[in-house]
Amino acid sequence: MMMSHSTLKLSPINCPCCQQHVAVPTLAIVVDRYKVTPLEARILGAVWKGKGMPVMTERIFDAMYADDPDGGPSPTRMYAAFKVALCHLRARLAGSGITVENVGYRQGYRLILGVH
Repeated sequence: MMMSHSTLKLSPINCPCCQQHVAVPTLAIVVDRYKVTPLEARILGAVWKGKGMPVMTERIFDAMYADDPDGGPSPTRMYAAFKVALCHLRARLAGSGITVENVGYRQGYRLILGVH
């Protein structure tokens, strides 16, 4: 997302419907292709919306627990669940050219598409 499409270096991804090669995947295609769990998909979706810019952790928490009428667990448990899900998400996406990176202390996370 912070690079031109011509410089993206992603693993080959095909559309799940038509099986045609996809040069720049959508969130839905990535979720389907890499068997991302619903919680991981919410995390990925939150940073995907940032288009390569930092997304604050609180915004990711909001996405993770959007369906919870109580807003989710305590902040400590919420952060622990986030870190576990992020670790699993990164493992699923390993080698794909897609990752979620920590921007810095209290700066949030951002989506990286392709290799720099």
